Amino acid sequence: MTAGKQIKHIVLIDDEEDCLYVTKLVLKRAGYTGKLSCFTSAKEGLGFLQSGGDPPDLIFLDINMPGMSGFQWLSACESAGILPNGHSSVVIFSSSNRQGDVDEARGFSSVIGYVEKALTVPSFQRVVDVHSGRAHPTFDLRS
Repeated sequence: MTAGKQIKHIVLIDDEEDCLYVTKLVLKRAGYTGKLSCFTSAKEGLGFLQSGGDPPDLIFLDINMPGMSGFQWLSACESAGILPNGHSSVVIFSSSNRQGDVDEARGFSSVIGYVEKALTVPSFQRVVDVHSGRAHPTFDLRS
């Protein structure tokens, strides 16, 4: 991982345990050594942000989850003033490659990009570069 605006804390919100496991492996392979908080439901992730602790640098958010979708989560966070917060960048992290989902994600001011599962080292590096300001945001960060 290159230097710059250092990524010290990443939150993963995804209801698929396999995806969380693979993402953890990719982050390790990319050289990420910071804090990693994983939640298997959007409601758990929302509770974490509402708790008022240090905000994460990056949030990888799945769209399709039971109970509360990623888009509902974003609406709740932005309505409550939790996001945007000047620190955390949200990346939609989904198996959906539908342009409608990409377009809907663009409507949220806290979202910096869209990455299709599974995360790869190059796609993670693009996210880091956009978050840190080293790369011009292209929004669609899919491999």
